Amino acid sequence: MTLPRPVLTPENFVQSSRAWRRDHHRNYLVMYSSVWQAFSTTPELWSLPPDDHMAHRGDGVFESLKCVGGRAYCLNEHLERLKASAAALGIGLPHDFADTLPLLKAAWRLGGADDFTCRICVSRGPGSFTVNPYDSTGPEYYMITLRLNRPGPEVYEKGVSVVSAPFPAKSEFAGIKSCDYLHNVLVKKFAKDSGADYAVSFDSEGFLTEGPTENIAVVTKSGELVAPAWNRILKGVTLSRTMARAQELLADGSLKAVRNEDVRKDGLWDVMEEAFLTTTSFDVLPVTLWDGKPVGSGKPGPVARRLLGLVSAEYARDSPFTTWLKD
Repeated sequence: MTLPRPVLTPENFVQSSRAWRRDHHRNYLVMYSSVWQAFSTTPELWSLPPDDHMAHRGDGVFESLKCVGGRAYCLNEHLERLKASAAALGIGLPHDFADTLPLLKAAWRLGGADDFTCRICVSRGPGSFTVNPYDSTGPEYYMITLRLNRPGPEVYEKGVSVVSAPFPAKSEFAGIKSCDYLHNVLVKKFAKDSGADYAVSFDSEGFLTEGPTENIAVVTKSGELVAPAWNRILKGVTLSRTMARAQELLADGSLKAVRNEDVRKDGLWDVMEEAFLTTTSFDVLPVTLWDGKPVGSGKPGPVARRLLGLVSAEYARDSPFTTWLKD
């Protein structure tokens, strides 16, 4: 019998994997796997068991954090949220979770880049292809580092466009950063298909929630910074830090209040002066066009600009929110 494709064996695996090299691999730095108990700097070798419940069911949790200039930003905050997400899904923490900092330091040395993002995944683990979580042999831990690609200065100067997604946000698991991101994928697809940079969702009650990987907040014409109520969204680490730094704008009168509350779509354009997105990779990004309508003056507003500077300063120097990766 002639096979339509060759059989992969341990002897020919490395040679076969070289044919899978892709241009985007240049941004991939290091992967650590608890399955291997080893690191790899060769992206075409990166893999995880196909029967890992994270792979075939999205049954896992993750965090993405930023490292700039050899400093990890908000590492403890991300790890605490990862623990909370895992606990909410009844996923135990693998042994390697306790070694996250030394593993991250090793990945930084191996990757050779001072500016990168780190994605840490905790999976339900391998064991059958069913939906039964008890078929898993136990949780696994994966760490991946990627070159940090931030938007260029012109994007911050111009601002970005968003559209409102036509389907409600996922709400039942909004506070859990799970690996089941199908809804998020469809929201992003809608943004790209609509010719917009980003999209945001509203829930079934008509309240503003978030984007597929971004939080959103607005500044009202009366000078109040308002982000959606925490129970409706994932409590973003960058948004939390942005709101904390926004307290400094109260002192000089640039803002009159900083709070979380329900934000209705109805009447939003009547009260909104500024809007901005927050996420790990780009910090604070002004929104200047929403559903084809200018936000405020149609240019990045002063509050978003100042908050970008304040948040960026936190990881550009030693602070309580940075962790040195140098031994």
